Amino acid sequence: MLLNRLSRIALLGLLMLAGCRAPWDAGKAAQAKADAEAVMHSLQGPDMLRYRSLTLPPEQQAALARDWTAIRRKVALDASEQETFNKLLTRFIEPRAEAHLQRDLNAKIKPLKSEIDSKWPLMQSSLTLLLQGWIETNGQLSVSEKAHGKALVKAIIEQMPAEWLQDKDFRQRAFNQMVAIARDSGIQSYQDYNSLDYTQFHSKLAHFLAGLKELGLIYGLDWNAGQKRLQVTVIAQSGNTAQVRIRYPLGQKWVEFPMDLIEHNGHWYDASAAALLQSTLAAR
Repeated sequence: MLLNRLSRIALLGLLMLAGCRAPWDAGKAAQAKADAEAVMHSLQGPDMLRYRSLTLPPEQQAALARDWTAIRRKVALDASEQETFNKLLTRFIEPRAEAHLQRDLNAKIKPLKSEIDSKWPLMQSSLTLLLQGWIETNGQLSVSEKAHGKALVKAIIEQMPAEWLQDKDFRQRAFNQMVAIARDSGIQSYQDYNSLDYTQFHSKLAHFLAGLKELGLIYGLDWNAGQKRLQVTVIAQSGNTAQVRIRYPLGQKWVEFPMDLIEHNGHWYDASAAALLQSTLAAR
């Protein structure tokens, strides 16, 4: 008897919650789809200042720009992490970095050749988990940015043949591009990186992403071409909240991830980016 009453109460609660949800609004859903598409299109340039303006409501974007120095101080790496950053950066900007990187990887790959040949699928899975784990622990990325990054990594590594790692010509071209990205940034240390102002940071970030796209082209992965087949589907919409599913092809695989949106004055923004900024501003 008691169990039946509890079941009825639980069912009534669920019905009340369902009744509180605002009905689907076709106009709002269409705007959410258009605004999510605009976010993705801003990455084609890439234009990271525009990207930021499309992911954050105007008031929050203004707060981010205004409090930029304080925010960068809050999210700064500790001394040990800064040292690691500087050591890694040095590897890519030192004289003859391209040759040194190839030399060091050659020494590591030769003893592993038979293992790479026999256990490549397992190594792909391990590399995917490693990179996805690094993305997930990056506190400067929003939930949707993490989801995008992890989906991107999965799509790339799943179609990555062992030859990409074993072929010296591929490796050299890749190292040349990585070194060019690092040197062209003009950043010499973590201190340089963390002292960039709001505009400089987004300019450098655009440069970095454009360089990564060039790196992808070495392996036949054309990110911008994939955007011509971009698919954005609104899978939920209620009141001022919505969720879209974003899909686009990269090479032989599809990149797919969700993005939660929040409406502000008739436009839709990345809800997780807004939440991340709010928590960062509140942190001491």
